[in-house]
Amino acid sequence: MSYGRADVAIGVIDVGSPKGGKLGWAILAPNADPVLGKDLDVFIDAMTALGSNWPLAVGFEAPLFIPAPAEALKILSGRKGEGSRPWSAGAGATVTTAALAVVTYTLAGLRRGLSRAVASTDFNSLPVRPGDTFFFEAFVTAAAKGDDHADDAFIAAWQVKTLLEGGRAYRSAIDEPEVFSLLGASLLRTGWSTDLAVLSAPCLVVKPGFDHYS
Repeated sequence: MSYGRADVAIGVIDVGSPKGGKLGWAILAPNADPVLGKDLDVFIDAMTALGSNWPLAVGFEAPLFIPAPAEALKILSGRKGEGSRPWSAGAGATVTTAALAVVTYTLAGLRRGLSRAVASTDFNSLPVRPGDTFFFEAFVTAAAKGDDHADDAFIAAWQVKTLLEGGRAYRSAIDEPEVFSLLGASLLRTGWSTDLAVLSAPCLVVKPGFDHYS
């Protein structure tokens, strides 16, 4: 992998209800000021337009995969790196369910405008062609959280920008080798992929405040 990439347009969505005003997003494009907003369709249009000139990195602040352990007693437990809280309870279950709809809607919208683009969830193989898109998860929590949903998305986008431009190897904040990927299901559903292997592929989880370099 080549580190130190500064030519990628980055967009992050903090997943929530568009109707309830609980969704926010941020875009960091090369040679441009940050743009923040709440309208999901505006985000899709903006990232599609940026895909004409730049490779893309698109992230969602919500769980994009769940663990698929071999032991029944562990199937609803928290993902490795999230502490003791189960992914299946409380806010985790709510945002995971919302992500199924928000991620699929977003990927479908991007696909309409980027019909020939290639998707990747492997941060060892970042896109180089305009429109090709690297998808990842953002995890903004506790002291790292901002003032609102768009601010949380901006914090995550800035963390991704730091990693991509850092010139150093980095690792995911969540270490789950065996997963069922909700992102992978959305990639298949929206035509971004035809490879069933995406259903079992974990993606990069970017967590502000986490030491991604250790």
